[in-house]
Amino acid sequence: MMRVPIAARWLLLGALSAAYLLSGCKKKEKDQPSGGSPNPVDSAWVAVTDGSSPQGVRVHVEALLHPSQNGQVREGYNRFRIKVEGYSGNDVQLLPMMYMTSTKHTCPTKQPDGIAPDGYFYAEAFFQMPSTVDANGNVTESWKLHVILGGNDTATADLRVYPHSNGWVRVKGFNTSMGQVRLLYEFRPEGAFKVGTVPVRMYVYRRDMTIPHDRLDGFLSASDMVQVVQLKTWMPSMDHGAEGNQPAQPVSNSFGLYKGQVGFNMTGDWDIYLAFVRPQGDTLGLDTVTVRF
Repeated sequence: MMRVPIAARWLLLGALSAAYLLSGCKKKEKDQPSGGSPNPVDSAWVAVTDGSSPQGVRVHVEALLHPSQNGQVREGYNRFRIKVEGYSGNDVQLLPMMYMTSTKHTCPTKQPDGIAPDGYFYAEAFFQMPSTVDANGNVTESWKLHVILGGNDTATADLRVYPHSNGWVRVKGFNTSMGQVRLLYEFRPEGAFKVGTVPVRMYVYRRDMTIPHDRLDGFLSASDMVQVVQLKTWMPSMDHGAEGNQPAQPVSNSFGLYKGQVGFNMTGDWDIYLAFVRPQGDTLGLDTVTVRF
């Protein structure tokens, strides 16, 4: 079998990206509810932390977790609900903050849209890195969830964020003619990998490097910079790809969600090539995710 150089594969992916955009053939995605992207159906709400404010307000924070997470909040996309005791207002904001040795930074966050009928405030956050733990298992650099109540009181809760089990949360800078573009993203299958096709999600955000890292407005929608994420599967050991790949496209009214599909024709080790394609038709940057099943 003729072997195809890696550079040639990337060129082919870039050509497919351009052809896709020129064709104008975009599959429409059904809009998601304004509450955000649902987790797998067998996920459940799990209490993860709680805290108090100077004025005595108590907050309880739950995360929507899959059983495979063993109750751990992991880096990447997460959905939260917050129960507030001792506060009757409707203005609740979430400010996640990572406190490091010499600096601090926040992360992309979707704020609660008021109190829900069930009495909770629902929010979403994308943690771009886990908590730091020393050799003795002590957390040395950690996330805190600041729950701002009516703008004049804040309840703070400690939250340990664990590493992504597959390393599919990435923070990457891509150099362009307009300067560096920094993306934060997570690759997430919607089920087990198998022979055939597998729906996948990508949560994609970008950072405005001119805004301080501890301000939430430093994170912008990626859809104005990334029109689609092209997906291509390739089996290095056999030098072949597979059919069934569909580009991940942004889902309207979602929190950074892109939806697509990958295809496999046999079990083994696979590379999934990601090409972040701009509205202008060129490729902003490339990345590779490796899977085995």
